[in-house]
Amino acid sequence: MAGPTEPTRKRRRPALSCVECRRRKVKCDRNSPCGQCRAHKSTVCTYAVAHDTGLERQPSQRAQGPVLAEAADQGASAPQQPASGSTNLTIGETTGLGTSIVSEGSVRCIPPDLDSTHSIPQNLSVNSSTPQVPPGPFHGILSKTRVFGHGHWMSSVPLVDSLPFSKDMPERSGEQISEAIAKCKQLARDIKKQLPSRSPLPTSIHQLLPGRPVLDELVQLYFDTFETCYRILHTKLFRAEYESYLRDPDAATTPFKVKLLLVMAIAAPLHGDAQAYNDLAAKARTSIQVAQGWLSAPFEKDRLTLDGIQIHCLLLLARQVNRVGADLAWISAGSLIRIAMQMGLHQDPSNLGESSVLQGELRRRLWYTILELNVQAALDSGMAPMITAADYNTQPPSNLDDADLVEASGECPRAKASSIPTATSVLRLLANSLPLRLEATRVINDLQDNPSYDQVLRLGNDLASDCRGARIFVDQLMSAEHDMSTHQARRFKYNFCEHYLSRFLLSLHHPYAIQSKRNPLYSYSQKVCLEAALDLVSLLEDRVYRRLLLSGGGMYRDIVTRGAVVIFLELITQLEANNSIFSKQRNRARREPLLEDARKVVQYTHDRLWYGETNVRGYLFARMAMAQVEALLDGLPVKEAVINAAGQSLAVCRHILESMAASSLSISASPSDIASWTYGDMLAMPTVADTDFDFLSSENISFDLSDPYFVQQWTDQCWPQHLFNSEEEPRQEPSHGGVNLGVTAEE
Repeated sequence: MAGPTEPTRKRRRPALSCVECRRRKVKCDRNSPCGQCRAHKSTVCTYAVAHDTGLERQPSQRAQGPVLAEAADQGASAPQQPASGSTNLTIGETTGLGTSIVSEGSVRCIPPDLDSTHSIPQNLSVNSSTPQVPPGPFHGILSKTRVFGHGHWMSSVPLVDSLPFSKDMPERSGEQISEAIAKCKQLARDIKKQLPSRSPLPTSIHQLLPGRPVLDELVQLYFDTFETCYRILHTKLFRAEYESYLRDPDAATTPFKVKLLLVMAIAAPLHGDAQAYNDLAAKARTSIQVAQGWLSAPFEKDRLTLDGIQIHCLLLLARQVNRVGADLAWISAGSLIRIAMQMGLHQDPSNLGESSVLQGELRRRLWYTILELNVQAALDSGMAPMITAADYNTQPPSNLDDADLVEASGECPRAKASSIPTATSVLRLLANSLPLRLEATRVINDLQDNPSYDQVLRLGNDLASDCRGARIFVDQLMSAEHDMSTHQARRFKYNFCEHYLSRFLLSLHHPYAIQSKRNPLYSYSQKVCLEAALDLVSLLEDRVYRRLLLSGGGMYRDIVTRGAVVIFLELITQLEANNSIFSKQRNRARREPLLEDARKVVQYTHDRLWYGETNVRGYLFARMAMAQVEALLDGLPVKEAVINAAGQSLAVCRHILESMAASSLSISASPSDIASWTYGDMLAMPTVADTDFDFLSSENISFDLSDPYFVQQWTDQCWPQHLFNSEEEPRQEPSHGGVNLGVTAEE
């Protein structure tokens, strides 16, 4: 019978011998590799830190990774110092020829085939709502800015010590060899500086930036909008570099210049100055080409930095906001994920050794920003996100402001309670639902199997729950007395989250909502999609977000690509169900709010053309669908009304595109050195010549919006030419934040 519980035995000193010497029970000289392993020609010599069993250890002299604690009332924390029964690993950089340097409390390289008794768990407390598991032991190799698995050639470098020439090297000869290697390295650096990819930006790059007052407004606008949701830049560090740039532009580094160009390009469409809109839009597109050219040069290892990652993120965002290759962002996002993983951003900084609190938090922020950009691009491209929650163990960023990280000075600041708004609140909120949205994207874009409707309902309910929780959370953030952000920033965060999360719900139910007219079983999907579509239309009421929806591509044209069909389908279904004109007129007042939203969609698609949209089919579809609705309301022939609306809308489109083409020629061209540096017209915007108007057929057109191939049926046909000569109806020109854009229509 077992006696009373004995106190835990305390080990007097930790085991310092390597794993193999402990197994052989021989003395170890604690070198790396040790003498015994060299004598036995062991391929691996590793040191494992034993589990503490109650021993009070002295604090290590080595700095540990970031220790970021969450407030106790949230019941969660970021990685903490290990408690008894666990040991914290710190993986440092590989030095010299890759020899694994080992010290007490740290392991640089751990082979994956160690016995389980030597595995070293991490004691990490994470937010209960965060599905990521705590990061386990790191089994790779860290070299400079990259991490490798054991398939990389550097894993065999420790074997060099076993070769005869590496032993008993005379000291003098070793010094001579080191000096010769240093000279060769310097010559190699000089040669690399002459490569085209290392060439500086064109000297006239400063001409792409507007004057100081407008530039200041654009920088502030960027930080009040997208930087409150994504976390790409550190506000204080960027501001400091910005002030230095204004004092001496030539002294600024190339990465900062590229980042500043992209910040300007992202904020340009959101600026309220209608007079400067065309000029800013042209400069934004050229800036995107410059950044793309800089990144598209033959890839070099010197781009594997946090600056390079930030530029990649900003470029992806700028392309979507300015509608430059926005539909192809998934390809670039996939490349960005691979770059980030090569740099180890998918591994929590606590696994990667001695990094500052600032560096660790920047890596977490960038990784979750990249994941968000990727999942959104995958949804828009109709492709799989190509990553799962099991592929990374990076913890969400801590609830800290940028100033907290700068003032930390080596100490790990205590994270604020989740109820206190910080610069990372929105990104942390999105991180909670990220695994669910990754799963939903895979289901939505699965090219092999159709999900069961039960699976769709389950995912939909989970997404709806996340959307409701996000609304409540953002409402609390906006009303919190601790929120020091501007009113514009608070409004943008709310609208962004509303749009960002609900679009997954809309995309999930959209195929079934279209079929609800024929199969009442899917009427719930129609209801869900209608609510989400109306939420999208309501975003137009905010001035800044409306400008984004007018100028952007990808997710920022959801009203056209997803919302419009749902709204018009609901109206047409209701009107066709009421056959009598009397009942239609009687219920018109009840339908008026939905009719008003439909009119907003028509006006929105029209205004997008004035903002540079060259695809006329969105406006054409909205006009045709609205004509069908009005014909059903008034008891008029549907087909004739739709044909007339198509002819009138095409005439409007032709006029707008001709005006756009003429105005684009009047905008001053880029300096010659910039034009040549950006690889010609690699990312040139389409012009009126790229637009085909003859794509409809009056004989084969179908008016059934419930047909899955509805759009394809009427977009690849050809209308009679006389329809293009129909008289244009009076047009309401768009306003840019209350100011007319200045492009007049000729009546």
